Amino acid sequence: MGLHSPGSFNLLIGKQYATIFWVQFRIIFTEVRSRWAGYGHIPRAGN
Repeated sequence: MGLHSPGSFNLLIGKQYATIFWVQFRIIFTEVRSRWAGYGHIPRAGN
């Protein structure tokens, strides 16, 4: 099979994807929270 067994290779890929997903999730979550805070402070005009 080679130097790496499929199990450890899949685990490595999975860990990498999980890290990327978590970073993306935190960025989106922070952005949404800041938008909610902005909506709470800014008076709605024209809507």
